[in-house]
Amino acid sequence: MHHLTLTPGRRALLAGLLCAGAAALTNPLGRLCIIIPLLLIAPGYLVERAAPTSRLPALVRLALWMSLSLSLVALLYLWLSVARLPLSDPLLWGMAALLALASLAAAWRDLGPTPNPRLPTPDSRLLTPSLLLLAIFAITLWARLIQVEGLALPAWVDSVHHALMVRVAAETGMAPISLRPYLPVDDLPYHWGYHVFTATLMRLSGLRLPEAMIISGQILNALCGIAVAGMARYLWRRPIAGVGAAIAVGLISIMPAYYVSWGRYTQLCGLLMLPGLAIAWGEALRAGGRWRWAIAALLLAGLSLVHFRVLLFALALLAAQAAVWAAGQPLSVLRSCLLAALATGLGVAVITAPWIWLLARRALLPALASDGGLAGGGSYNALNAGLLWSRQNELLIAVGLLGAWLGLRRRVGAAAITLIWVALLAVEANPWLIVYLTPGAGALLLIWGLRRRSLPAGLAGVGLLLINPRTVALPYLWLITNDVLVISLFVPLGVLTGGAAALLYDALPSARRWPRATATITAAAALALAGWGAYDQRGVLNQNTVAATPADRAAITWAAANTPPDARFLVNSIGWLGPVKRGTDGGWWLLPLAGRWTTAPPVLYTYGSPDYVRYVQAIEAAVADYQPGQEQAILDLIASERITYIYLGAKGGALTPELFVGRPGFRTVYQEGGVTIIAVGDR
Repeated sequence: MHHLTLTPGRRALLAGLLCAGAAALTNPLGRLCIIIPLLLIAPGYLVERAAPTSRLPALVRLALWMSLSLSLVALLYLWLSVARLPLSDPLLWGMAALLALASLAAAWRDLGPTPNPRLPTPDSRLLTPSLLLLAIFAITLWARLIQVEGLALPAWVDSVHHALMVRVAAETGMAPISLRPYLPVDDLPYHWGYHVFTATLMRLSGLRLPEAMIISGQILNALCGIAVAGMARYLWRRPIAGVGAAIAVGLISIMPAYYVSWGRYTQLCGLLMLPGLAIAWGEALRAGGRWRWAIAALLLAGLSLVHFRVLLFALALLAAQAAVWAAGQPLSVLRSCLLAALATGLGVAVITAPWIWLLARRALLPALASDGGLAGGGSYNALNAGLLWSRQNELLIAVGLLGAWLGLRRRVGAAAITLIWVALLAVEANPWLIVYLTPGAGALLLIWGLRRRSLPAGLAGVGLLLINPRTVALPYLWLITNDVLVISLFVPLGVLTGGAAALLYDALPSARRWPRATATITAAAALALAGWGAYDQRGVLNQNTVAATPADRAAITWAAANTPPDARFLVNSIGWLGPVKRGTDGGWWLLPLAGRWTTAPPVLYTYGSPDYVRYVQAIEAAVADYQPGQEQAILDLIASERITYIYLGAKGGALTPELFVGRPGFRTVYQEGGVTIIAVGDR
């Protein structure tokens, strides 16, 4: 009768079920609180639980579950799309119900009087760090939700095309590889793992698209601190490292909190997955086994669908982990591990073959055939010193360097792994650094070869010496820029800061003489630091990147209900990246939210045919370059493009209501909160 015994864990599970049932009956936001853990934790929990893996701390397992879940959702959509099998509502709800039942049954068994032997054994000494982490996460989540209070629509440029992709995924039940009927774009080579996850959340919870993006985005943002905490806990093998990392990432670092100002939801999702991948890779290196390598393959495959740049960051991290692990390993172990890693890579290629082929055909080959190829540089890749040293980054970098120094002194592998990883990231963003590093490596190899009288080593050393700044010039790569690297440094900085906290705590004399008092004082100090960080981040949302107001949201709702589906809207636009323009106000959101054609579509139009791209850019330029006295050019544009409505939002732009009001053929049909919609012709 053990399956009916009510242990404390099972009582907590039943209480959670009652709360979940009550939340599901309230509103879509309450249902979101159920769907988030169902999609973000349950799939990974079931897969990791079924694998014959070793005992890992609960925090580490949670980071692994989140990464696995995001990967599995993305891979499910990939192969359903390849099979042309939409994830219809009945199929989606059926799969969600089965997932819920399976995870509840597994949790009931694991929480019983005879728990799963692979689960970590509870340790009363870890109670304080666990409760402290829970409190830190609660503070972080509260801070993230306060930061978006009053935000009508997601901010900046990326959010607009993210919203369109989420809408397409929700409506079709497939990966948003085609953006029709909204944009004439097919075989879109843009990572979409985040979008199918958010679309699934939206469909199951009933939330509207803006809330699904904003609220779930802030929840994922808060969970980033927990994921990095799990990575720090795993690498440093100390619970306090997780606490320090959670505070650093969630409440001290300006990133990833500032991501909300840019709508960087896809990169955020990718970085949320990265710690779980590092944990899985570390376990595969340490203990081997088909299941461990298979989990690593699933995570790599899923990450390629969520964010390709973060995948490159992850490969650098895996290389750093492998390099530190390989030191001192016998040749036979290295050989078998290399074969397993190659098999893992082959498995990733097979799992994601349709996606890899699409990327190669639509992105890689055209880039190689272009004049510049993959080369980048210029101002686009310039290091933004203000971004690097913004807010509390000086403090975090100092504490991170302290953690690295302490770790190296004690020969802790986590410090070496993180430092090597950061160095490799710098090389990825600045490939020209290679030609400054190879001569030194060549000199060392040449000396070693001469001392050992090894001709191959000596020749290799000479070859490396020949690769130097005078003989080879390596360009930047457009795929990875210094700014993208800088805004991702919160992950290694969080790991190093967590290590510093753990090593400093261990060094306290009072930790051994008065452990309970020291733990209490440390917890109080950590909570005080977390509270200060939350207060400091309260204004993290940059109002200059917010284009839409609540009045715009109301106007878009009116337009969706009171204009025909084939309505064509003239909206304001302004320069952004070269010939690509962006909207200036809520009118830019008409396509993803109301399904209405606009003169400034989401920037994913650049993946359309060359003729279509030139067509859109000509229209956008005519609006963005408008100056007083060029009224006839705008009127000609309205006539040639069969414009039926003009949307002029609260944020304003080059076009104003005064340009049209009073002219024959223009009639104001909506005017609220600074938003004006003008009908053209007899409408």
